Amino acid sequence: MSVRPDVLAALAASVRDLRDEPQTPIPVAVIAALANVARPGVTLKIDFAASATIGAPLVMVTKQTDEVAVFACLTPRQRSVAALLAEGRSNKQIAGDLGISVSTVKDHVHAILHRLDLPSRGAVIAAAHSVGSA
Repeated sequence: MSVRPDVLAALAASVRDLRDEPQTPIPVAVIAALANVARPGVTLKIDFAASATIGAPLVMVTKQTDEVAVFACLTPRQRSVAALLAEGRSNKQIAGDLGISVSTVKDHVHAILHRLDLPSRGAVIAAAHSVGSA
């Protein structure tokens, strides 16, 4: 897994801040910088105990490998819609399966794409299937 340049820059800035002004609890500015790069399915961990050994907190970025984790930021209904999207179902099929209108399905799909920061329903399918093959 390669890390996006903006993620690396935020992590580097956070580590610099922690090294230059080590504090407990974590400074709000550090948490804010890390929160800006966190995405659904990505976990950020900071190991302060590593400071004694390496001179700075160890920041780890990991990708969660199950569909539930990828869809964790969605509401229960959005997760239901996303699961049916991942099966390749159309809006009309999803509406019939869930007993809701096609317009409501479209609203859910739009919200899912926004929350997951994905460009298309095909990307939702790819995200769901990539965790299954990870």
